[in-house]
Amino acid sequence: MRLRGRRAGDPASRLRVRDILGMREIRVVVLVTFVIMLGFGILSPVLPLYARSFGVGYGAVGVLVASFGFTRLLFDLFAGTFVDRYGERVMATTGAAVVGLSSALAAVAPNYTLLVVFRGAGGAGSAVFFAALTSYLFRAVPKERMGRVMGVYYGTFNLGLIAGQPLGGVAASVFGLASPLWIYAGACFLSAALYFRSIRDPERAPEPEGGPPRRRGLRALSWNRAFVTVLVVNMAYAWIVAGIFSTLIPLFAREGVGLSERGVGLALAVATATEFFVLFPAGAATDRYGRKAVLLPSLVLLAATGGLLGLATPVLAFFIGLSVLGVVAGYAGVPPSVMLSDVADPATYGTAIGAYRFVADLGFVLGPLIAGAVASGLGFGAAFAVSAVPCVVAAGMLLFVPETRRSAGAGSRG
Repeated sequence: MRLRGRRAGDPASRLRVRDILGMREIRVVVLVTFVIMLGFGILSPVLPLYARSFGVGYGAVGVLVASFGFTRLLFDLFAGTFVDRYGERVMATTGAAVVGLSSALAAVAPNYTLLVVFRGAGGAGSAVFFAALTSYLFRAVPKERMGRVMGVYYGTFNLGLIAGQPLGGVAASVFGLASPLWIYAGACFLSAALYFRSIRDPERAPEPEGGPPRRRGLRALSWNRAFVTVLVVNMAYAWIVAGIFSTLIPLFAREGVGLSERGVGLALAVATATEFFVLFPAGAATDRYGRKAVLLPSLVLLAATGGLLGLATPVLAFFIGLSVLGVVAGYAGVPPSVMLSDVADPATYGTAIGAYRFVADLGFVLGPLIAGAVASGLGFGAAFAVSAVPCVVAAGMLLFVPETRRSAGAGSRG
């Protein structure tokens, strides 16, 4: 099954957000993603407080928050193989249900240890769910509109988080600290039901007859220069998001710029909003001008803006820097997954996506650790600069990779 719409064969067609959401299957994927991210947004600000209600210290709170991402990191590589073997529909439904069940169990956990176990188990379901969703988009969406579809898809993540976070505190204050866990569980079960009822797997190439069975797992991937570069780019992007956006900006805004807690929240909102509004234009540019044509200058600007932000101590300069950082982050965030869909073999999309998500989660783990260590020893300026280094390395590797849009639909060439 391939999704078609008006002028599907024309890469330069003026496909708008409304046109993309007019495709039933894409609309379902976007809705499912929004519901889950809305629940995650409701849960995220309350989860540390829920952990503290068990009488544990700040270190234990960090363990609980990290448990989900750590388990997801461990399961990323396996998740893609499961998707290739059993299909997107079954694995997306199973993954969402696992996250929902783990959240419900965490809501009734009798002690902190089981709370960590149940919350961590959800990371496995998350790895499977998002690998399956991404694999479905790779198989169902024509290459000439992949950038715009992925721009809408990633915008759904931001929109769900932005809408959910203010609701988390309200739900906790009215219904108790465990209520966001129940809401998140309900969102996951609803998403599982919507996906299972509404989506069918795209057609796959049949298994070869009379020969050896098709290779599966990481050994089946085409480890060529383009594929390795996409992995490095994705890790670098996740590194800078976790190291700069999630770690250094809140600390620097408070201690370096002198903003209040509300000011810190406003600073993060500015970066998130500017990123959100350029995701679809970034996807359109990726479809029109090419993946490398958009990604390479965006990576360079992302490294430069992020690396120099630690020098912007005046409030106005800091907010201008955040606005620019949000824009270039949006333009750098869309092309990597589109490039992956160009260079990966369709027979191993799930496994390739698992590897792609694994390196991203690795960046999410290493980015904050390195940023915090450098900030403690050498100060904010050095921490911002060091956090930008992976993007410089990724941009250097990208220089030697040909534009992949020319080979769209040609399998794993490049």
